[in-house]
Amino acid sequence: MRSKLGSQVLVFLTAAGAVCAQAVVVPAVMNGVEGGGGTNIPFGSNLACRYQCIYDAQELPWTGPRLITGISIRADNGSPTTPGLAIAAKGFVELSVLMSTTYKDSSTISGTFAQNRGVDATWVMQSERIMLPAQAVTATPGPRPANIDLNFTTPWFYGLTPGRPNQPPPGNLLVEIFITSQPAGSYRIDNLSGCQAAAADFGNQGPTCLLPGQAQQPPDYPTLTTSPSMLAGGSFGWTVSHVPANAPFLLMINGTNQGGLFGQPSMPLPYPLFDPLNPSQPPAGLTALRWPAPDCWLNIDPIGSSIGVCDASGTGTVATQVPSGRQYVGLTIYGQAIALAPTANQLGVLTTLGRHSTVCGPLGVTRNYTFFDNSTSPPPPTSGTLQHGSGMVIEVR
Repeated sequence: MRSKLGSQVLVFLTAAGAVCAQAVVVPAVMNGVEGGGGTNIPFGSNLACRYQCIYDAQELPWTGPRLITGISIRADNGSPTTPGLAIAAKGFVELSVLMSTTYKDSSTISGTFAQNRGVDATWVMQSERIMLPAQAVTATPGPRPANIDLNFTTPWFYGLTPGRPNQPPPGNLLVEIFITSQPAGSYRIDNLSGCQAAAADFGNQGPTCLLPGQAQQPPDYPTLTTSPSMLAGGSFGWTVSHVPANAPFLLMINGTNQGGLFGQPSMPLPYPLFDPLNPSQPPAGLTALRWPAPDCWLNIDPIGSSIGVCDASGTGTVATQVPSGRQYVGLTIYGQAIALAPTANQLGVLTTLGRHSTVCGPLGVTRNYTFFDNSTSPPPPTSGTLQHGSGMVIEVR
């Protein structure tokens, strides 16, 4: 009796604390960040839809039990770098919502809907009719407020499911939306997909580090640009431009742009390929260089490199492999290119500014969905299409 009472008190106290929890964004790293892969799944059709998302426990911004009374979905705001367009209201949409913890994760999720549910699977909304709200034109880039509210008629507890023998309790979150009817029309929601990598230039590049005859202004300087998305386990492109036609070039990379060249504090980065006091002479710290490259700088201390060759327009791309694993999301990689340019200066090279980019995904999220005609007599489909690294961005309340 005492043990049972103690368990009841524990559950009550846990519930009391969870009731006070604030709304949080899932996946957590998308707080204040546009997903970048807006989609009409599941609301942009006149068909019925079965839709599941699994969020790995590491993507959740809380630990331990939590009372969940509803979720809110963000409408799409287009590109993370441009303001969003207006979205018309759509309704009424008839839907049900199921919440569950699960031992399935974003990599082991099954295409069969029922196989992804845990023992605590609960229909928290059943056959509710909702209006998807109109969304105004936005003045600035960035995510819209999460205002597609799904208010549960049955509150649900995350994290109270006992674990299997010799296993911890299931920590991955399953959200399932079953749309039985909706009117025709587009309605895009914010969605994880090809994430937008944060990238920027760094370091030094002087006005005469360019080909003879080119204007001393940014469009004509040797330039290093990068792919818009950097995914763990994927290939990432670095593109050099405004260098000589058919020139070979070296892409140098590192995990930092700090410290000194060759690890020497006496040669702090950025380090010039000329003597700043007498640009016609090579730098004092690089005695192996016989000639200078005025206004050209080394902005990183390379720990890895790749060789490429430009085309006839003086543009070339090399690809590097990003390490695989969720632990690399958030890792920043720094690069710089140096190209052969015999007529540019005595040393015969040109350097770009440094450029860094951050691994932005894929996150531990997968969606499973299928559209179908609910007006016919066959039962709803039992399985759907899996898309790893893709899923809606939500607020949990």
